[in-house]
Amino acid sequence: MQITLGIRLDGEHGWRPANRLGMPVLGPLGLLNLLETRLGLLRADCAHAQRVTQYRECLKHCDAPDRFYHASFSIDPIGTAASLLSWRDTWYLHGWNGQLPPGAGNRISDMVAVETFARNLLVPSVGERLAHVAESLSRQQSKIEGVELADAIEAFPKRWREVLAKLPLRSVRGYAPSADANTLLGKLQVALKSAHDGKKPDAKIAWSNDGSVRIVRAETSLVAARWVAHGFTSPQEGVAIVAEQSRSLLDATLDAVDIARQGFQDATPLVPALQVLPLALAMVWEPLDIYALLQFLSHPIGPVPGYARRRLAEVIAQHPGVGGPRWREAIEDIVARYPERAADLRQALAIWVEHSRYSPAQGAPVAALLEKTCRVRDYFGARLSDQDTIRSASAATGLAQVGAVAVTLEALAAQGESSITPAELDALVAQCTAQGAANFAMHAQVGCVPSACDPGALVEPFDRVIWWQMGAPSLPGHYSWSRSEMASLALAGAELPPLGEVLTRRGEDWLRPILNARKQLVLVLPPPGEEMHPLWQEIQWFVDGMQPEHLEDLLTGRAGDDLPAIAHAPLPRRRRWWNLPPAAKIPLRSHESYSSLNLFLNAPYQWVLRYPARIKPSNLLAVADENLLYGNLAHRLIDRFFRTDGAPALRGNALKAWFSREFTVVVAEEGAVLLMPGRRSDYERLRSALERAIGEIQRQFGAAGIDAVEAEHDLAGKFPGGDLDGVADLVVRNKSGQRAIVDMKWSGATYYQDRLAKNHHLQLAIYAEMLRQETGAWPQISYFILEASRLLAPDTAFFPEARQVQSRGTGSTSALWEQFLAAWKWRRSQIDAGMIEVAADDIDPTPESVGPPDALETESLPEPYNDYRWLAGWED
Repeated sequence: MQITLGIRLDGEHGWRPANRLGMPVLGPLGLLNLLETRLGLLRADCAHAQRVTQYRECLKHCDAPDRFYHASFSIDPIGTAASLLSWRDTWYLHGWNGQLPPGAGNRISDMVAVETFARNLLVPSVGERLAHVAESLSRQQSKIEGVELADAIEAFPKRWREVLAKLPLRSVRGYAPSADANTLLGKLQVALKSAHDGKKPDAKIAWSNDGSVRIVRAETSLVAARWVAHGFTSPQEGVAIVAEQSRSLLDATLDAVDIARQGFQDATPLVPALQVLPLALAMVWEPLDIYALLQFLSHPIGPVPGYARRRLAEVIAQHPGVGGPRWREAIEDIVARYPERAADLRQALAIWVEHSRYSPAQGAPVAALLEKTCRVRDYFGARLSDQDTIRSASAATGLAQVGAVAVTLEALAAQGESSITPAELDALVAQCTAQGAANFAMHAQVGCVPSACDPGALVEPFDRVIWWQMGAPSLPGHYSWSRSEMASLALAGAELPPLGEVLTRRGEDWLRPILNARKQLVLVLPPPGEEMHPLWQEIQWFVDGMQPEHLEDLLTGRAGDDLPAIAHAPLPRRRRWWNLPPAAKIPLRSHESYSSLNLFLNAPYQWVLRYPARIKPSNLLAVADENLLYGNLAHRLIDRFFRTDGAPALRGNALKAWFSREFTVVVAEEGAVLLMPGRRSDYERLRSALERAIGEIQRQFGAAGIDAVEAEHDLAGKFPGGDLDGVADLVVRNKSGQRAIVDMKWSGATYYQDRLAKNHHLQLAIYAEMLRQETGAWPQISYFILEASRLLAPDTAFFPEARQVQSRGTGSTSALWEQFLAAWKWRRSQIDAGMIEVAADDIDPTPESVGPPDALETESLPEPYNDYRWLAGWED
């Protein structure tokens, strides 16, 4: 067996495909696995998180107030264990013998003390495994005929050098200029190689447009990716790609234009399957994390049945809490629709949502967390057999993460840990998730060219080399140890390379794409403003007169013919009127409400898009909060107040006791977001405002002689456009049999006072007309502003203690209704004629925007609440 070994070659493809039976190209992990297999040293894989947990136990056993890690370990044991385990693994990889060197400081002494336990408890690190391999090679034959190194042997850590010393090294691959010395590329290669070899360059190189070097830049990475993809529309031979950054974008662009994907994979913890367990575990704490619950229910993957998740997510978004009337109503609706699945649904909700929660201060039982983790594991395990390869691969990704968490929790339980805090649990899951997973739907396809994510992995010459997004690379960080500590470690066998030497070797790796380009080098620079690669700065210094080509010029046809011309399609301009073709008719709807009629009159284009076109924003984008939430909670609490026998007669301490009990229940069931950390002041402010509001309602109703109150009164009626419906917050009746409608608003006392003064209270007028049709008499109307505890009415005939708001015009509620009917008929005639007004503040009205004299005057609606403002057209 002939092996090619390189430090950067694990998972890479920076060489030509060939018949390589018995001639593998391997990175360090690949060769280690091969050697352990041949020598009989192979062991079961151990998740990194499990090793962290094992080392945590070692640290705990040795912990004492005088240990250097004591303070950090007390706060974050998992994170501290992970950091110190990284130290230990690095030392072993570079030759540490595990002994205490003479003159060692406190930190090394403490690490050696921990090592006495770690030797027997901890699964071996890569360095320890290499030591075992080297020892076995002294007694056994590897049956490897030769090893060619892609890097100098000095670049390998000490433990690797010990292994390689026992293998038949054939040669070390060298990297020299491969282009014609008379081309710009050849001259650049010679200059860069000489500079890195320590030779002073003779002079700068004059830029030459000979095509051997091409440098391009775009304002966005997407444009650059499209340009690269265009170059692959014909079969490519002798081409290689180096892509350190934005790899997934390049592959997605290649896939979009039907070109073979390279299989570039950017691992991310945001893979959907990796989010299920963290979300499930985030809901075990008290108070309930409403945002985690919404994400859990709206997630495309989850153990709660899919036919129920979205419906329940909608409830959580609008009424954030579990167990309230809306929640129970949604469950009953789902059960009625899927009666045969009722038991499964209720069981799933009991397991995943309606379960016990634990105090973050005391921690959650490890056994309970393990049980929940195992249930997620069972869920993913059942999905492995899915016939859809994407879903099956997704399940495998989730199963690997959940399996690692389960094993780690089992290890904690075996160590005697009975509970775990939120910070420890988050750190544990993060360790098991690591960098995440790649997009398994973007694997490499037949026809892809050789490629490398690390410049040092391009180990063969190619005719054309494309370096994609030549931005700033990740550089090795400083060591965590002082010079004296590193000197002590050297006495114990650890040969840690100086940082300057490490950087020099990285610089040599960066040269490989340049040196391995035989005919053309293409450098695709990142967008302006992003940090550049250090090698680009060297190239700029060596080449005089070099100017990157702007890809936008190529796209717009101002230079070259590299890309096909695309006709410009302008965005639609903003205009006051949309005109429908004669064949497009918008019929009457079966029923209308105040909300729909308000849009119909004042913003017809919004009405058309929302109702006839059925274009609506998602109701899962945010959790109800602030004024919307406060108003919902106030309505719910006051509804419960008037539906409770004897509650309206409560006074003093009895009223306070009722309020305290019911407010707590309502917030928990429909406003749990206020129970989350950081919301205590909002909770108390709402509590105080609602307690005052209920007291003021009692006072106002008592002064008015109210003897009957109906909360959430369903209204229905008819008008020329069809049926009307709505819900009045409160319909009250006094001792004389007269009725009034009280519309409760959370805030906006000045605004609603102005509505009454201008006789523009259209919502109350529509509700009053429906109640008139029901009872035969016009009711009185009023607003109650909850935040201000203020009752507003046109007069004091019905509510003697209300704040009277006299109309500045003439007319009554009945007159306002007639004005509304005239305005509706006018708007309806326009829509029947195919004229849709785009009533926006920044578009000047036309004569057609003015209604008839007897019609209700239209008004502008608040722009922040316009979901369709971006569909009204664009300005120049």
